[in-house]
Amino acid sequence: MEATKSEAKRLEVIRSLFSQYYRSRPPIRVTSLEQREFGYWEFSKPTMVRHLAFRSIDDLLVTLARVAPLHAYRSSAYFTYPSAPMEEKGWLGADLVFDIDADHADPPCGGHHVFRVCTEHGLVEGESCGCGAKTVEVDWVCERCLEGARRELIKLVELLLGEFGVREEDVEVNFSGNRGFHVVVDSSELRDLDQQGRREIVQYLTAEGLAPEAMGFGSVRGRPRRATAGEPELDAYGWRGRIWRRIYARLSTGTDEDVGSALARMRPSEVRRLLDEVVREESVKIDPVVTADVHRLVRLSESLNGKTGLAVRRVPLERLHDFDPFDEAVAIRGRPMRVKVLYSPGFRLGGLEFQEVHGPVVTELPAHAAVYLVLKGLAVLE
Repeated sequence: MEATKSEAKRLEVIRSLFSQYYRSRPPIRVTSLEQREFGYWEFSKPTMVRHLAFRSIDDLLVTLARVAPLHAYRSSAYFTYPSAPMEEKGWLGADLVFDIDADHADPPCGGHHVFRVCTEHGLVEGESCGCGAKTVEVDWVCERCLEGARRELIKLVELLLGEFGVREEDVEVNFSGNRGFHVVVDSSELRDLDQQGRREIVQYLTAEGLAPEAMGFGSVRGRPRRATAGEPELDAYGWRGRIWRRIYARLSTGTDEDVGSALARMRPSEVRRLLDEVVREESVKIDPVVTADVHRLVRLSESLNGKTGLAVRRVPLERLHDFDPFDEAVAIRGRPMRVKVLYSPGFRLGGLEFQEVHGPVVTELPAHAAVYLVLKGLAVLE
C-alpha cells in the first residue's frame, strides 16, 4: 500500500492500532520457528521485507509490535539458513499448503462484488468520475461469499483426514482475514514432497483429468451410454465411492427403487450431465499454484490482514461449520473513529450491524468497523 504523505499520516493511526494488537501478545505459534523464513509488508511502502529469521516467539512479537506490519508471513518451507538468500537457504522440506478463496468457491451469492468509488463523490459507474479525482476499485466479500469458501474447506479437511490419512493434530486451519481460508499440513510424512508430488495431490482433489467412464460410469469406448445397473457402491473408496454417494443422494427417493436401475433408464446425455455436476460438486476448489509451491510464504497465524484489519484466526477442526469470521476474527480495539464513508454495503462485524451508506458521509464508527472500511478503500480517516 503505497500512499501520499497525507494518506500515510492518516494511516499511521491505523498502524498504531496494529502495534497495540501485537503488544497484547496474540497467541502466535509457529512450529520449527528457527527453520522458517519470515517477511512482512510495511504501511505505506511498496516493497516487501523478507529473509528474516527469529529464535523465539518473543523475538518475533517484539518485531511485530515495533514494525506493526500491514501483512506478516512465514515460510511454508524449512531451511538450514532461513535468513540467507534463497539459493543459499538449504531447503529441508515444506508444509503442504492449501488456499481456498471465495472467488474460486462458487459462492451462493455469485461473488464478484466489485465497486468503484471516488474519493470526492463516493460510488461511481464506469472506470472514472467526472470530477477527475482519484477512484479506487473495491472487491467486497460478503457473508455468503465466505459460506462458499467454508463449503470447500470442509470438503478438503474431510478428504485429508479420510482419504489421505492425515492426522488431525497435523492440520492447521486459518481464516485468512479477508477472502477465505488457509489449510497447512505440517506432517513429516509429506514435507519432502517435491512440486510434482504436490501437483498430483492438486489433480486428485480438483478432479483434473478424471474420467468417470474409467470407473464404470457413462461411456463405453468413448461413446456415451447409460450407466451400469446394479446396487450403488456407497462404500467404495476414493472417487468411485464419492461419485456413487453423491448420485445416490440425488436420485434416492426413499423407496426400494434401485438407484443403478434409475441411472440405466436415463438418456446418455442426462447421465453425462449428471456426472459432470457430481464431479464438480465433489471436487475441491483450491489455488493449485499455492499447493505446488515448495517455497511459499503463508500468512502468519493470528497476525492481522492489512486489507481488513481482521485477524488471521485459527479455526479448530471441530468448529469448521460454525466459526464466525465476521465476529471471531475482529481484533482491533480502540475508541470510535471519525471517518468519511465514500460508500458501504450493509455488513455485520463484531456483533454489530451496519446499514448501507451512499456517501460521502462523515460519521463516527467503532474502531474495528472504521479500520475495516478504510483498509477496504471505502472510507478515509478524518
